[in-house]
Amino acid sequence: MTEPIVEALDVVKLLGKGAAQVQALKGVSLALKGGELTLLMGPSGSGKTTLLSILGCMLTPTRGSVRMVGRSTEGAGPEELAKLRREHVGFIFQSYHLFPTLTAADNVRLALDVRGDNSARALAKTKDALAMVGLAHKAEAFPLELSGGCQGSLARGVGRRARPAYIALRRSSGSHRRRMHRARRARRCGTQKRRKRLRNP
Repeated sequence: MTEPIVEALDVVKLLGKGAAQVQALKGVSLALKGGELTLLMGPSGSGKTTLLSILGCMLTPTRGSVRMVGRSTEGAGPEELAKLRREHVGFIFQSYHLFPTLTAADNVRLALDVRGDNSARALAKTKDALAMVGLAHKAEAFPLELSGGCQGSLARGVGRRARPAYIALRRSSGSHRRRMHRARRARRCGTQKRRKRLRNP
């Protein structure tokens, strides 16, 4: 039986203090195994980002336990948690968090450098990461020179830069995706109408 890469048991997370305190997570338990794709779905404010942050060792639970690649995070200090993140977790944030003054290749290389991987192999890993997301030809481009879709691909390349055990991907909420879909559909319809007018003057 395959051991889970990430495991949460009865995780509770309280945010804020006093009358403003919110229970973001109420006894969540789950186990993620290698090769699985797991989707966390729910309305805004349901605790998806909080849970991802705890599973990625960015936040610690108020109660409950988390295990990362067989190691419990209970009692781990900030440096130990940072080490677990560097070695085992790849993050792809909703807003991408790319460095605008660095090229696509340098953004990936920086993520490797933070892990202490500044060897000659880091260059090959950078090329592999960019090729994996279809951006090998954009290695010297800056983020602002890339389309929104390419920026998202670059963020995935940064997140997968060292083949982490676990990738935490935060995407926009369903309502936002629906608005974006409607906007794209409206643009397509507008384009089609313009084409028809051009064809039938």
